[in-house]
Amino acid sequence: MPSTGGAMPSVAVIGGGFAGLAAAHQLKRNGYSFTVFETEDGPGGTWRVNRFPGAEVDTPAPMYSFSFAPYDWSRSYPGQAELQSYLEHVADRFGLRAHFRFGTTVRRLVWEEDGQRWAVHLDTGEVLRFTAVVTAVGLLNVPNEPAWPGRELFTGDIFHTARWRSDVTLDGRRVGVVGTGSTSAQIVAELGGRARHLTVFQRQPAWVDPKVSLPFTEKERARRRHPVTRRLIRWRLFLQLERKWLGGRIIRPGGTVDTRAVKICQDYLAEVFADHPDLRAALTPTSAYLGKRAIHSSTFYPTLLRDDVTLVPHAVERVTETGVVDATGQEHELDVVITATGFRAAEFLCGLEVHGRAGRDLKEKWGDDPMAFLGIMVDEMPNLFMMYGPNTNYYAPVFNFEQQAKFVVRSLREMRRRGASAVEVRPEAVRRLNRWLKRRLDASSFAQAPNYFRSASGRVVTQWPDGASVYWLLTRTLHARSARFFRAPSASASPDNRHLSVP
Repeated sequence: MPSTGGAMPSVAVIGGGFAGLAAAHQLKRNGYSFTVFETEDGPGGTWRVNRFPGAEVDTPAPMYSFSFAPYDWSRSYPGQAELQSYLEHVADRFGLRAHFRFGTTVRRLVWEEDGQRWAVHLDTGEVLRFTAVVTAVGLLNVPNEPAWPGRELFTGDIFHTARWRSDVTLDGRRVGVVGTGSTSAQIVAELGGRARHLTVFQRQPAWVDPKVSLPFTEKERARRRHPVTRRLIRWRLFLQLERKWLGGRIIRPGGTVDTRAVKICQDYLAEVFADHPDLRAALTPTSAYLGKRAIHSSTFYPTLLRDDVTLVPHAVERVTETGVVDATGQEHELDVVITATGFRAAEFLCGLEVHGRAGRDLKEKWGDDPMAFLGIMVDEMPNLFMMYGPNTNYYAPVFNFEQQAKFVVRSLREMRRRGASAVEVRPEAVRRLNRWLKRRLDASSFAQAPNYFRSASGRVVTQWPDGASVYWLLTRTLHARSARFFRAPSASASPDNRHLSVP
């Protein structure tokens, strides 16, 4: 329970996916009053919204689940439906559902200096006030829709993977999938053999390594349900991945780990396309292993060998009434166009208007270069915490969400202990940490190729350059030195002394 000293803070959590549930669990466990605002009609976040055929996670199930909520997973890499069921289970098991407001979107946040609180503007027209706000809107939540000329002319169906149209018939039709990232790889493998003809458009290839996603036997599931076995499996996976990431080994172009990963992908490519040198050439990247997000799939490559599937190694330039035209000028007649073009990942909180101290607009403050302290706090934005903020994406997102949620609770607890009304990160702490991040990331694989990791400024703004243990350590040790606390201004305070620092 939080220590006494000041009034109990109230907290608004925006988003009800993995990150929002991590925050809600910590807040409830520590006795805080909170409300989770979720646009959809239930918890789940990206796993509720992304319902395209073949959707499944690329991280092993024991690592892609909360440490406080183990689960009887049916397979090594769960699909969308099972992940959604897991998140519903977490919401119910820990009594979090009662704190949700479903079907409600937060449009605007405004810091009110006099009351030392956030005014939370909802799409219903309501304005509610909370001591603190936690944004948990996710990294891959706003689709990147191509603005192709002529798009409005197309007489068929066109939609993004995150806005999947279950009412559109794909069987027996000419279908185009634009993009060859992880989502596309899963969709293509499902649609091959269903569509009359499937055309896949690729701007640039990414490395693909084989992924064996198999259901567990009943015997294996029983073994994994044992608490000791479950922990050992989780720790073994964690250590295997941490060895690759600690010190940034896997993102060091030409380093041992990078070279080994590329070799595995090259061997797999050579094996599948041994009799198709043209496809092998078109699918071979020129960057390091993680120059683009690597694809983990054992079904994508074989699907491209089908007679009813065509790979077009060119970008789409424009749309016509009956199809699309690629960068070479060739037109492809299609009945359905599916845009697997990713998300606006580098534009953090782009669907939310935020005004901090003295009306400071967060988007204007960031410009094309979003940055935060450990991806969680931004100076001039008191009592505002982000989950999955800038430079926090890597192999262990769910682990990170738990660390970020604990960081939030520690901040609120310390604020209350000091009798303060606001906590804010020191500007110099943000600058120092982000100088270190920039040095590490500028020399990494992430900076090698066009990808969603970089903002319009060219800086890598989504990725973390080191191991999970380093992030955990920094959230524990830098917390006290990076923060400053303020008391609410009194009625007699002069305009030049609008908030008082608490030592």
